[in-house]
Amino acid sequence: MTTFRTSFLCATATTFLALPAMAQSNILASDPASVLNYFESEGFPADLESDNQGDPLIEVKYFGSSFSIYFYGCDENVDCLSIQFFSGFRTDGNVGIDSINAWNSDFRYLRAYLTDEQSSRIEYDVYLGTNGMSVGDFEGVVDSWTRGMQRFEEHIGW
Repeated sequence: MTTFRTSFLCATATTFLALPAMAQSNILASDPASVLNYFESEGFPADLESDNQGDPLIEVKYFGSSFSIYFYGCDENVDCLSIQFFSGFRTDGNVGIDSINAWNSDFRYLRAYLTDEQSSRIEYDVYLGTNGMSVGDFEGVVDSWTRGMQRFEEHIGW
């Protein structure tokens, strides 16, 4: 009985000690370095900068394309709650609103729009909250974004 109790207590203590380490391995909007480290660990060049509001901004190079990750829901430029994947394309009016509307009706997560200058843009918002997202789930988000971005580039003839 003592062996069982000792084993149980050791296993329980180990589990509780491992929890902070597991939580830190989550991707957190409040920890922009966790987002940056994800892309760097996958072999994609990425730079952590600040946007014009002083909030974190990550620029990523991905197989010949580039995109930005903006941070939102921040409290004085820290403790952010969500991110937005963003990519813009200078299409100079060569992509019409019907094409953008067709895209938006066919694709669930990525939203497309035209700017006043007739450039095409896509965005993908992800709420990470205070606990963040597991690396595995974030990998799925990145896969959804990058596949969608590639399909959008094909859609607009980029």
